[in-house]
Amino acid sequence: MPLRRKKAKRIVKRYWPLGVAGIVLLLVAIAWVAAPASEWIKALSSNVAKLGAFGPVIYFVLYVLGTVVLAPSPLMSIAAGVAFGWWGLPLAVISATAGAACSFFLSRYFFGETLEDWLMQRPVSKAAKNAVDEEGWRVLVLLRLSPVVPFGLLNYLLGLTNIPVTTYLLWTAIGILPGSIVDIYIGIVGASVGGTAQFAYLILGLIATAAVALMITLKARAYLREAGVKA
Repeated sequence: MPLRRKKAKRIVKRYWPLGVAGIVLLLVAIAWVAAPASEWIKALSSNVAKLGAFGPVIYFVLYVLGTVVLAPSPLMSIAAGVAFGWWGLPLAVISATAGAACSFFLSRYFFGETLEDWLMQRPVSKAAKNAVDEEGWRVLVLLRLSPVVPFGLLNYLLGLTNIPVTTYLLWTAIGILPGSIVDIYIGIVGASVGGTAQFAYLILGLIATAAVALMITLKARAYLREAGVKA
């Protein structure tokens, strides 16, 4: 029994982020069905259409500001899919990368000492910083690919590393691309279907997203563990 309990504890400790992600996905599905999503989507699309050419510019500014204040990036990317369709993909990636750059610069050149005192008290943050310092872009892109690593907070953490700015920007854009494609797809689907079809499409999309996230997370976590990061 003790061996079984220890094994169960290791499994829980290793995979609890995936369980949390599954619960979040379930809550999103429930909220999507319970809330008047179609009405919100129509209102958002209508408001963006009224802005004309200024729509993408305003979206860019709001995304950058949202990233700096740690707003949830998936929701902001989904909004691009709703408002701009697949044209929202490059817009979301560019906006997210610009927001990540702002957070990075704030961390590296303005709040470095304060952030380092706070973040380095956490073993995971310290290990992640050391891994990026030693391995560079390889660990950076894995951290970006892992769906359990908060995008906004990671930007500030990476500002404390010694990684070059150009490397940071390039691999940030590459690392967030897969997740952005999923978010844009969800936004487009939400804007084009309704009722029972909306629910079925959403569930299938969530299952596919969870499967992809599981594979990416397991691969990323395996490598990160080798680098000493328990992410």
